[in-house]
Amino acid sequence: MSPTTEKLEALVGPRRQADAPLGAGRDAVRLAAMVESAAVNSSPALVSPGFLKSAKQKKVRGHRRIDWLNVGAAAVAIVVAVGAATFTGVQMASASPTAGAVQILKSDESTLAGAEQAAGAAKTRLEETISTELADAAALRTALGGLAETEEQPAAADPAALSTVTQAVDAYTTALGEIAVPELPAAYERGKVDTDSLQSVGDAIDRVQESSDTVDAAAEQLRTARARVDELTAGFTQQLAAFAGSFAGHAEAEVEEYPVAEQEFRDAVAAAAATIAATPLNTPEGAKTLTAYRDALIALHDDDYRARVAEEEARNNQQNNNWTPPATQEPTDPGTTDPPAEQPPAEEEPIIEDPLP
Repeated sequence: MSPTTEKLEALVGPRRQADAPLGAGRDAVRLAAMVESAAVNSSPALVSPGFLKSAKQKKVRGHRRIDWLNVGAAAVAIVVAVGAATFTGVQMASASPTAGAVQILKSDESTLAGAEQAAGAAKTRLEETISTELADAAALRTALGGLAETEEQPAAADPAALSTVTQAVDAYTTALGEIAVPELPAAYERGKVDTDSLQSVGDAIDRVQESSDTVDAAAEQLRTARARVDELTAGFTQQLAAFAGSFAGHAEAEVEEYPVAEQEFRDAVAAAAATIAATPLNTPEGAKTLTAYRDALIALHDDDYRARVAEEEARNNQQNNNWTPPATQEPTDPGTTDPPAEQPPAEEEPIIEDPLP
């Protein structure tokens, strides 16, 4: 057994034995000689697409260091075993191992390019999601602040529910801000490769595999971060839904407390509360529904106050119109009052002088 044959068997296993047809022995000896010759002096020849596809399917992902001279010889041996005693097998046996390796390199590079593109798109979507959620949470936080009781307006939401959801918004914002979006590795570049050198092409394939491993690790980190964002958002959405459900009872209580207002204002409050329940609050539209409810509630209070003032004025006017002076009192004209009569001066008593002694 020649050294080349021993090396091939060490790589791909012993040659498969099969019952050869009559007269096949001489062909097998001749084909073996051609295989050994091709392993030493390989020259360009026709390469079957099946060979390239088979070689690609057998490659193993992950970091690898390969003796490409041995792989080339093994590939030739596989082709001979499959196509023994056929003309196609003879052609494939003389094919250049480097040509197959170049095809594998191109295929790996194409796969890596797709993985890089997918990871970049995932990173962009994650960053946009976090940015959008933070902006929506900030708008919601502002809208919630407008529902609190102040000196100018009463509370426009249940105080306990408002306090709970405000804390939930703050916690959600903090948790989102703590999520770190992983950075992606630099894009792969082939660099200088001698496509006529099996060793050079093999080193290039190793570099592609290393880059693929790095991209895969970054993609896994992105998936973990995305799962965390989705988890936080799901819990936050449930908290907002519970808060939105509290407005139906609040609106009903407000309408009952201010019954003097016109019906249109009472209906507006009930409709605004229903809109809150039907709209996700962690959206720009959700924050607007809270503001709309507050405005409708203020309008209800103002109209109720207006109506009460109008009723009070009407009662006062009615009382003034029905007032009559008492029967025993005669009206007098202040302008005709006579001045008081002048009183005569008092008489002076005579002065009596004392006589002289």
